[in-house]
Amino acid sequence: ILTKDLPDPALDIPEGYKAARLANPNGATPTLDWWRGFRSRELTQLMEEAQTVNLDIAAATSRIMQADAQARITGAALLPSVSGSGQETYSRTSGSSSSGLTNGGREVVTYSASLSASYEIDFWGKNRDAALAAEETSTANRFDRDVVALTTMAAVANAYFQ
Repeated sequence: ILTKDLPDPALDIPEGYKAARLANPNGATPTLDWWRGFRSRELTQLMEEAQTVNLDIAAATSRIMQADAQARITGAALLPSVSGSGQETYSRTSGSSSSGLTNGGREVVTYSASLSASYEIDFWGKNRDAALAAEETSTANRFDRDVVALTTMAAVANAYFQ
């Protein structure tokens, strides 16, 4: 009720960039395997190797997995919490009295169980906003990984053609 609406992510694009969009009217982005257009087996092998053994790409991929896990953890606050426990107690008395007589003793088994559930009403939207922020962080990490991969591919291509 009291939270602000999320801002519109649409950005004003400078005219120079709008002209670039007119040059590519379909708005299609280049394919991720753009180097295959050169039809070079050696370049393709180098690019594939760079994608599989590059530690920067591996670190960026790990950050994606970490952000995804954090988003799941943060989103758990929106769900109810349930906990339960159980216990069994066994006791046996010897059955002997102070006079020395025995009555065979007595065995007692006691069982107990408990179950509890709780839910925090997200009245102010704190948990929802935290979950949205964690999801956006995960998305940002995916873009970061793409930037690292593109930078790596560009560096390999530049080195290959020089």
